[in-house]
Amino acid sequence: MPLQDFLLPSENIKFQSKTLIRYADKKYKVVITDKRFILYAQRGLFLKSDDIVSERLDSLNGLEYSEKGLMFREANISIQGTTKMIIHGPISELKPLFHTMESITKSI
Repeated sequence: MPLQDFLLPSENIKFQSKTLIRYADKKYKVVITDKRFILYAQRGLFLKSDDIVSERLDSLNGLEYSEKGLMFREANISIQGTTKMIIHGPISELKPLFHTMESITKSI
């Protein structure tokens, strides 16, 4: 199923990652809507299955950004909601994601 099938009625996409982000040793596409933070991936070559992790933006308690590495720099975002999620990826992808999440969660 495409991602559009998992969106709620009147839910609008605010940010969508261009590359894949790592979470729990799996790669996902990141989507931020006006209501939720969504990690989305399709798994399987022949029998496709959807893998979705979702967190409501109004349940987020904390948001942290960090960078590490000398030659191969990488960014981490720690998201504290009902569970703690730590996502990893390129700085060029995660820095705009972090700023978007900050602005959306401040307006909630």
